[in-house]
Amino acid sequence: MKSFMFFLFLVSVAVRSEGQHEVVPLVLTLNEKDSGRIFEGIGGVSAGASSELLIDYPETQRKEILDYLFKPKFGAALQQLKVEIGADVCVVGSEASHARTMQELMFPKKEYYERGYEYWLMKEAQKRNPEMIFSALEWGIPAYLTGFWTRENAAYITQFIKGAKDFLGIDMQYISPGKNESTIDGNWIKNVLKPGLDKAGLSKVKILAPDDNARYWEFCEELRKDPALASMVNAVGYHYVYGHLPRMDNEENPVPESAKKQGVSLWASEDWSMLDGNWKNAHVLAGILNKMYIRDRITAMQIWCPFDGYYDNTGEYHSTGLFQADQPWSGHYRISPAIWAVAHFTQFSQPGWKYINSGSHYFDKPSGGNYTTLYNPETGDFTTVVYADSSTRKKILFHPEGRLLKPFVYVWKSDEKNQFQMIKKIRPDNNNSFEVDIEPESIYTITTTTGQQKGSLETPPPPAPFPIPYAEDFSGTPDRKNPRFFADIEGAFEVETNPATKNKFLSQQITDPPINWTYAGGFKPLGPLTQLGDVSWKNYALSVDVQIPAKGYAQIIARMGDLREYTEGYVLKLHHSGYWELFLNSHLILASGYVKMKANAWHNLKLKCVDDTIEVLIDGHSLTRISNDVVKSGLVGLGSSWDRVRFDNLSIQKL
Repeated sequence: MKSFMFFLFLVSVAVRSEGQHEVVPLVLTLNEKDSGRIFEGIGGVSAGASSELLIDYPETQRKEILDYLFKPKFGAALQQLKVEIGADVCVVGSEASHARTMQELMFPKKEYYERGYEYWLMKEAQKRNPEMIFSALEWGIPAYLTGFWTRENAAYITQFIKGAKDFLGIDMQYISPGKNESTIDGNWIKNVLKPGLDKAGLSKVKILAPDDNARYWEFCEELRKDPALASMVNAVGYHYVYGHLPRMDNEENPVPESAKKQGVSLWASEDWSMLDGNWKNAHVLAGILNKMYIRDRITAMQIWCPFDGYYDNTGEYHSTGLFQADQPWSGHYRISPAIWAVAHFTQFSQPGWKYINSGSHYFDKPSGGNYTTLYNPETGDFTTVVYADSSTRKKILFHPEGRLLKPFVYVWKSDEKNQFQMIKKIRPDNNNSFEVDIEPESIYTITTTTGQQKGSLETPPPPAPFPIPYAEDFSGTPDRKNPRFFADIEGAFEVETNPATKNKFLSQQITDPPINWTYAGGFKPLGPLTQLGDVSWKNYALSVDVQIPAKGYAQIIARMGDLREYTEGYVLKLHHSGYWELFLNSHLILASGYVKMKANAWHNLKLKCVDDTIEVLIDGHSLTRISNDVVKSGLVGLGSSWDRVRFDNLSIQKL
């Protein structure tokens, strides 16, 4: 020890040849006996239809994308996956329910759990990483449940977990009870949900609550006052602890010291949500991941969204997530630096590792550079992740003690030009120490582990616009499946077969409006809606056959743009009575009239958009031609009332 201290003294008085004083290293003595919390993982939140287009990718590119997401020591190597418990209701888009009626809830079948893509995504994640930690949360719920925090709602959540296990072999480790970004009912958890889980043989499923984005950390105080509730809650999670567009200088919503002392795990259970995964945002992500532990003792972070997998008119941003995968027709996807920022953590540390508090600090100030250190309690391997901001230029002198001292240490680095490169292999000196130079605007991982890689596959196909002309008669889609490239916004559009004629068609499945989740100013369509196409389309003809039952309406939308508080575009609506309307942006009537109708008969609806001329045709008859140039471009939409309206023979022709 004396020789080590003498070595430090020599370092501290050294002088550069130019006459400037040598920077005194930051001495980082690492000992596994120091205090620290258990690391519980970094994952993604697949919700709000953010993953909807991935399942439609060609098989080769789909496998590559999934590898970049979930394969250990390859890409992002996500350790957790949280999914939406679908309810066929608009959140950002609509996700399929596993029980659309009380009958389906009481008598489940495997086919109900093959709807949509969330169970499929969990299966793919599990294939790549059998240790994946799964969790789930509700946004909206089906109408027959009558409300949140009821016995019926508890049964719906329980069956989501049980069906995953019974039919698909997926073990859900955590469940978030109740409603996304809302208050929580502790009595319901104690007296209804938890007893129901236990009765269903799911006592090992842990509870994460409240998944709110307000009233930060108040739930910890509720747990303190209610020991019975505290005994049932395993993790307290909040959303966007550092703001919806997180900043390193954001000091709002810190975890109170009293909450840290309770012993319950603290999570950022939906976070990050930057405009895209470019280097600037990736760099901030690394700093935020460190700061969450240093400031708040947060031990798990779930990123919304893991990738941008929806159309450009959907959601708050045209590009978000760790990378982009929203072109299944071309097979193109784009890997972003954010993948490698996450890899600096996930490829070197696993859930179950333990933080070393004395090895986790800011360099100078909370808004600047920082570092965290974790170790493996089983092997003694350790990992330190360093976030260096623009003013960070440091030397770190590492002095690992006991089992943490290994023959070699490896240094990985990312900066704007190069991401995730192993730059140095170091053998500790005779004083059991080694030094690492930290340069500004970088991310470093210093580790004793091996086997990591910057995963690389074949170059993805180049981006390409959605193909036009485009036609779909649904003959190639299996029954009860959503057609390729269709993205449901509200309700559920699935293919069925007429048993008499064997003809396939698209049918809207939901007849009772679900119970909503939405936020202030959020988009809410006037009824069931699905979409496909390209936001850049301008001059084209949209045609589809529709069959309307004894009540309700069908509608088609051309030049559908941003989904705001209304559906942007030109909307042709045909009611069962024969009354038709042409709307601008769903609320301004541009033209209307009547046509002869027969219940359950097929009729053709057509919209032609050429520059500022919009023409309406029904059954081949031109009914109006108007001049309007408010909406310049957009993709196409099919919509209906809350009825079993059918669609067939979709055609999109460029004009």
